[in-house]
Amino acid sequence: MKIAIISPGPFSVPPVNGSSVEHDIDEVTKRIGHEHQVTIYTRTCAAYPRSTTEDNRRYVRYRYDGPSAYLQKVIRDIRKNRPDVIMVENRPRYVLALKKNFPDIPVFVNMHSHVYASKRMISRQKMKRVVRLSDGFFTNSHFLRSHFIKSHNIPEQKIHVVHLGVDVTPYQFAGDDEKVKRLRKKLGLQDDQRVLFYAGRLMRAKGVHVLLKAFRQVSRRDPKARLLIVGGTGYGSNRLNPYVRQLKKLAKPLGKKVKFVNFVPSAKMPLYYQLGDIVATPSVWKEAFCRVNLEAMASGKPVISTPRGGIGEVVADYSSGFLVPPKEWSEALPVIWKVLWDMPDIRLEMGKRALARARQFSWNATAQGYIHVFEAAIGKQQQAERQLRRAS
Repeated sequence: MKIAIISPGPFSVPPVNGSSVEHDIDEVTKRIGHEHQVTIYTRTCAAYPRSTTEDNRRYVRYRYDGPSAYLQKVIRDIRKNRPDVIMVENRPRYVLALKKNFPDIPVFVNMHSHVYASKRMISRQKMKRVVRLSDGFFTNSHFLRSHFIKSHNIPEQKIHVVHLGVDVTPYQFAGDDEKVKRLRKKLGLQDDQRVLFYAGRLMRAKGVHVLLKAFRQVSRRDPKARLLIVGGTGYGSNRLNPYVRQLKKLAKPLGKKVKFVNFVPSAKMPLYYQLGDIVATPSVWKEAFCRVNLEAMASGKPVISTPRGGIGEVVADYSSGFLVPPKEWSEALPVIWKVLWDMPDIRLEMGKRALARARQFSWNATAQGYIHVFEAAIGKQQQAERQLRRAS
């Protein structure tokens, strides 16, 4: 099978600055078997200035001058190297031009969140056409699938849940004692200090302000508690915007008990997770999936998160972590923190369960989920073509 995967365009594949959609494309296509040929359409950048081929993956890279110009270049190459199936990553509006040019090729849309199907990004009229013209949708959680069925009237049989995966190996082998000690020293963390860890973008939807307010209560009761916040305003960006200024203001009374670390590339994150004893993801919006939870669990860390969106499909409450509504964090976080440190056996057992849970989400399973749906669509199309030929 010849598979074409169209990345959104603004970031490169493989990702340089840790962009999540491009990370998913890179990881899942590594696991697509050699019996299939995969073409990944993405942008050029300083790290990847030209098209390349790697095993059964062909990277076709174009300069990104906006979505329309980028997509037209992609369409020209697809016309020359016709695939059996096309998957559009997180840009449903691309379907309209693709189906106009290739009405006979199955086109799927892989939605990583609700954002690019919202009215802010695409009109309701155009989204209706996307639903009608596309051959199917993928979502990374049952929550997101339900959202699209209700919000965009997508027929249930046309939308498939395929969870994202994680490779636990780099997270398990990142715990070299000397490397961790050096990094702790660099960041001013003492050996006896207990670290609550946050990783992700510094944006209101991620609830970092909720975490800081709750950590005030933790720090009053535990003088050894420290909060480490790793991330920037965007992928590769450390811009000081109004929200980050608000976070710094909230952290100021806590002094050295809170440490901000600028954006860290995804390849280095397995080591940084080793700094945390417990990982916090205080999302206040309806997360589709929340990859950080899975990465934390792959590191063997208990997770304190919220029951928003699809998070509960990854974090098992009172098993691999805790799910606490955002409004209850200031009251609940100090209690959970005390229990996990007063009863270290519970903390260690939750870490083991977290790792076991993470192992259930493999990139191989993600790849096979896509392949299964693609093969069914191609088989259905071939059957329809045979019936048409017999009828004529």
